[in-house]
Amino acid sequence: MLETFTIETFQPRLGEIFTIVVDEENRLPTKLTEVFPWGEGAAAGRDRHPFSLVFHTIPEAVVPQQIYRVENDNMEPMEIFLTPIGPDERGMRYEAVFT
Repeated sequence: MLETFTIETFQPRLGEIFTIVVDEENRLPTKLTEVFPWGEGAAAGRDRHPFSLVFHTIPEAVVPQQIYRVENDNMEPMEIFLTPIGPDERGMRYEAVFT
């Protein structure tokens, strides 16, 4: 499924709530706050244009980088690799990269 995702898959979901399933007891609500394409050079020779997603959650919510089940009311659940990229004024940020 991940190989079929494009930036157009996520642009309509900008601002929506996604849930990161940390483990059986812990579910972390996040908001999709950024959907951005990589530069044109990054797309050379690839089947899709690479892009990144940034999710925001509460500042105290720090989980390690790894593959998580991510759920959204408007999409099928997916397994994506999330990396914490640090907090900003809106909270803790996590990035998912699609190459």
